[in-house]
Amino acid sequence: MNLKLKLTLIIAVLYGNVFGQDLKLRIGTNFGKFSKEIGQEEVIHPYINIMSPDRYGVDFTSDMNMGFESELMLQWTPNIETGIEFRYSQFSGNSDTLTSYYNFLFSEDWPDNDRFVNAPLVYQSSAMSFLLNFRYYLAPGGNINPFIKLSGGVSMVGAELNYKDRSLWEEGEAGVLFSAGTENSSDSRKTALYYGAGAGFNFKISDQVSIYLDGSASVIGSDIINGIPNYDYITADQMLKPVDGKSLLYTFSIGLVFDTGKNLGLSKGGAT
Repeated sequence: MNLKLKLTLIIAVLYGNVFGQDLKLRIGTNFGKFSKEIGQEEVIHPYINIMSPDRYGVDFTSDMNMGFESELMLQWTPNIETGIEFRYSQFSGNSDTLTSYYNFLFSEDWPDNDRFVNAPLVYQSSAMSFLLNFRYYLAPGGNINPFIKLSGGVSMVGAELNYKDRSLWEEGEAGVLFSAGTENSSDSRKTALYYGAGAGFNFKISDQVSIYLDGSASVIGSDIINGIPNYDYITADQMLKPVDGKSLLYTFSIGLVFDTGKNLGLSKGGAT
C-alpha cells in the first residue's frame, strides 16, 4: 500500500463519519529554522581529505524564516481535537567562511559542478507539508487553554545551494551547486515523511475567535533542507552512492482560530 493511499484512508477514518463536532478554521504565520541533520555522518570521498583536510562540512548559520499555514480543526471532546493542516515553511542559512568540498560535487549525478569556486555559500529551501494534527487540551473551558500536540504527514521539499556572492553565478564564473524544485532546476520537489511534537495554548478573546500560539520540533525525512544532498563513498566500488537523511527543524506558529459554530457532517437531528 503506497503512502498516499494510507494517508487517504486515515483521513477517511477520522473525518468520514462526524456527528456534532465543532468545526474551526485556523490561519497563521510560522517561523522555521533548520537545526541539524540527524543520523550517521557521510563517508567522505578520499579526494576531499587531500584537497580540503579538516574542512568538510563547513558550518552554516541558519536563519529564522517566515511561512504560513492553515488548518481545518474538529473538536471531538473538550480535551481532544484533530486537524488537517497545510503548512508552507522556508529555511535558509549562510557560511561566512570559504567553503569546503562536498561528496556530491564528485558524483556522476551532478556533472555540471566542474566550475566549483571556493567561496562562501548560502542555502535556501522550502517545504509544502500536508499534516494530520492531534491536540490534547489541558484546561478546557478557560480563557487560556494549553495543549500538547502530535503531527504527522508528508512534505514536498525544494532546495538550492548557491554562492553568497550571486555575481559568481550571474557572470558565468560558477553555476548553482545544487537545486531541486526551484526555478533553477528541472527536477521536481522531493517527497518526504514529516513527524513532530509540540505544545502551545489558545487564548480566547471572544466566543468565536481565539489567539493561537505553539512551538514544535519536527523531523522531515530529507537530506536537502540545508541544500546539500548526502552521498557516501563506497570504498569497495570506488564510487559515491546517495543516502537518505533526516532534518531536525524548530517551528513557532502564531495565528487566529475562528469557531464557525457549525458541525461538519450530519448531526443526529439532521441539521448542520
